[in-house]
Parts: sequence; structure tokens; C-alpha cells
Amino acid sequence: MTITLLKHTKPIAVMATLGLLAACSGDLTGGNRHPVQLSFTTNNTVAAAANRIVADLVVGTNNELVLQKVQLVLGKIELDQTGTADCVAETEDVNDDHGDISDDDHEGSDQECEVVSRDPLLVDVPVDDALHPVINIPLAAGTYRELEAKLRPARTESVAFNTANPNLVGKSVRVEGTFKGTPFVFTSAVRSKIEMEFDPPLVVDATTKNATVSIDVRKWFVDASGAAIDPTTATPGSSSLSQIERNIRRSFHAFEDDNERGEDHREGHHGND
Repeated sequence: MTITLLKHTKPIAVMATLGLLAACSGDLTGGNRHPVQLSFTTNNTVAAAANRIVADLVVGTNNELVLQKVQLVLGKIELDQTGTADCVAETEDVNDDHGDISDDDHEGSDQECEVVSRDPLLVDVPVDDALHPVINIPLAAGTYRELEAKLRPARTESVAFNTANPNLVGKSVRVEGTFKGTPFVFTSAVRSKIEMEFDPPLVVDATTKNATVSIDVRKWFVDASGAAIDPTTATPGSSSLSQIERNIRRSFHAFEDDNERGEDHREGHHGND
């Protein structure tokens, strides 16, 4: 995939020294690579396309929750050719010799995993349902069955990223908005391995232009009945926080999108469980 920063009314992503790393596969270089764009959208259904001119996301049966700014940090993104390689392994974070939380950055098979990004990537998630290109990177030709990502706070050694984004130090998610007209800021250090299956698989060749990650942000702050959750009640250890973080983990979906419309017409698609 290619990684381009494009300017929009609402910027989509700021990358702290994003490394355009080569694929794990050592023999796939030069002419075997093709530029592919990775885009993000909140348009979880085709029906939402009609709502693309809105400035914010409105949630709740009475429209009491308005999401105005949504940010998340992806610590690593890779493509999995087999769907079983565990390129971004779900390992337990451990304290290193300096007391900092770290984990293994060398999971997966060299022949089955393609690196998209290993540096912290800040994504300003679009709240207008439009498709927003975030990054472009030359990808090795081949067939990929999953897009894997690690949702996690940037590590302490990511000095440039943390300096540029002080509001996200120690956080992987930050949301600004209003609930019943009162402003709020919600943050979370939620950590998760996100697995997004391509169905059909993503085939990277000279004709491939774009893959899209759809994030169903509207469902982040709703309970089992569909009612809006007051973000100010999501205090540490609360059931509200657990519900929101569970919703976040399950909200990601990826698909090939060469038409760049942000719409997956495949029936029955669903997010990460």
C-alpha cells in the first residue's frame, strides 16, 4: 500500500516519523511492488453514503451524543497472506528492564507478512462518512487475507510521536464531543490486536489502487439496547468503560476498495470480534 498524506478540511492522519518499511519478504522488491492506498472511513454501511455531508457523528435515539473529533493510535500494521500467520501477535505486554511496558515486535513469518507500518500511526478518524486516504506504501505483489493492526498507546521511546501528540501520551483512543450539549473528552489506553479479514482476499497487482478500513464509530458509545452511553461515566473500572472498549475492539472492518467509495457491498460483513 502507498502511504500518502492528503489535506482535507478535517485532516485524517498525522504520522510521527512513519517508516516506509520494506516487506518482511526479503525476495520481494523493485518491480514486484505496487503502490496501494490505505484509506479510512466511518461509513459502515452503504446507506450511510447519503449522510456524507455532515460535519459530526450523531449517536443515540434522541441524538444526545455528538462526536466531533475521534483519534486512535495504531502501533503496528501488517498484511497477512495466509490469514493464520499471526503477523501482529496478541502477546502479553511485559515490563522491560526500565519498567516500561513493551512487547515483541518480531512476530509472524517473514514469508507470510507484509509490513505496512511499524511506527506509531495517529489516525484522525473521519466523522463525515467520507473516504479519507491516510497512507500509501509500495506493497509486494500477492494475495492477502487479513489486515492486522495493534491498537495501543505509543511507547515511551517514541519520543517524536509523544512530543507531537501530548494529549495521547499513554492513550490509544481520544474522542471529543458533546453529551446532551455538554462538552466531554474521552480517553482510553485500550490495547487490542485488530484482525480484519479480506473477503474476497486483497490481491495486490498493477491494477490495485486502494484498500479501506471502515470503523463503526457510531457503535462505540452505545449499550446493548442501542442507547447512548454518557462518556463521562466511563471512569476506570466502570462497566461503561468496559462496554465502550469492547465496542471499539469490534468496530474495525477492511476490504478492497479500488473505486474509493468507502462502501463494501458484500452481504453480512462484520467488524472485529
